[in-house]
Amino acid sequence: MSEPMIALRQVRVAHDARPVFVDAELVVEAGEVVVVGAPAGAGATTLVELLTGQRRASGVVVAGRELMRLRASSLVRLRQRLGVIPQELALFTDATAGASVELALEIAGVRRTDRRRRATAALELLDVDADRTIGSLPMAARQRVAWARAMVRNPDVVLADHPTSHQDGDGSALFVERLAARAADGTAAVVATRDPVVLAAAAERGWRMLTIHRHRLVDPAAIAPVELDAAPHIVAEIERPLDLEAVPNVVPFPVGRSAGNRR
Repeated sequence: MSEPMIALRQVRVAHDARPVFVDAELVVEAGEVVVVGAPAGAGATTLVELLTGQRRASGVVVAGRELMRLRASSLVRLRQRLGVIPQELALFTDATAGASVELALEIAGVRRTDRRRRATAALELLDVDADRTIGSLPMAARQRVAWARAMVRNPDVVLADHPTSHQDGDGSALFVERLAARAADGTAAVVATRDPVVLAAAAERGWRMLTIHRHRLVDPAAIAPVELDAAPHIVAEIERPLDLEAVPNVVPFPVGRSAGNRR
């Protein structure tokens, strides 16, 4: 049986002495998409940082390599197999959209004659003009450039941190479409998002849905709802005696003019 593309094995991470993950477990196979729809501050961005090696912890395995054991040079080579869409898009505003995507291909060693063609084609699928500078594009288009840059190399793994934060509904649906195309070719993906369009589309496609609960990655359906019985509190409030002396007089008394003050 082949190794999974992504694995977390009893991963523990803390930030400012507060736990983010405690014995977290995750396995993602080739061609599988996992969508993590966690509340703000729960650790979804930390998860992406762990999988890219930006944050180190024992038990994080990507493409068969445990990141904690890799030297810096080996980690750089591994990242060439990843397509990363960060929240901070990390695009040069004076570069063109085409050049921004071509750079990813150049790093991967793609021949110059092929880079322009592949970059332009990737951007056309996302309705972005390759000749426009990043600074002249609206934020939604800039974010789509980041998608193209991440996916143009046909990576083994796509890691996306809230990749549709600047998109409308149509843009979010386009992201799902492009990600599904990559998954169909065998790419594994982990997407952190709270976008309802992406979450709904992921559920329709049967992608695995997770959240972060009590510092672990869990199926949202497995979280037992908290039942609150408000009846005793309502009854107690109704039966509580009213202290009239404690109620302020908020109705101002009318100020009349005396005969001596009339003009």
